[in-house]
Amino acid sequence: MRASKVEIQKVLARNGRGAALKMSIQEAWAELQTDYPQRGWWRRKGTRAAIVWEHTVKNAIDALADDAVVVPHNDTVSLIFDDRVLVRVKKADLELKSRNYPTRLAQLFHVPEADLFGYEALQRVEIVYVLNRFETEIDWIGIVARDGHSVIWQFELEDVPANVEILPLDASTQEAGEKTAESVAKLKKGVSEEREKNNKDT
Repeated sequence: MRASKVEIQKVLARNGRGAALKMSIQEAWAELQTDYPQRGWWRRKGTRAAIVWEHTVKNAIDALADDAVVVPHNDTVSLIFDDRVLVRVKKADLELKSRNYPTRLAQLFHVPEADLFGYEALQRVEIVYVLNRFETEIDWIGIVARDGHSVIWQFELEDVPANVEILPLDASTQEAGEKTAESVAKLKKGVSEEREKNNKDT
């Protein structure tokens, strides 16, 4: 089922789920810094991403175990909310696209018409984090929906207390969600400007 931006926003706003997911990633990144001081000699960026993923999933399960169905499948884990929305955790590039080994199952995740993992009519999205150009900090955390290779919509997750019940979206909230594209564009522009400046300096 093709993911509805408005419905996903409502589902993740309920019980502060979106804020809890964002905090799970933020805490995982902090745990990477404190628990792995030897990470400077790691040779594969995938090692760091895998560790952040492990901590994120653990944090999310700890925070949302009573409010989500935890679904292990094919060496990964997803969370299902209200029997309608399936969320998985990924690291993304500046195009907000995650990278997966192109198995048939991985490709089908972004085909809205396909039913996967034994569940029907779920809206599948990713919560992704984007690093800065030096990969020293997280610049953006949000929800991304894709159809094949195309990002069809996205919105940035806000820092709202996870124990607050949020009412259904009104028009102003939806309008604010539409402005996240502008924030991502500014992020990309800032990276490009830094790169251009550094090229001139060298």
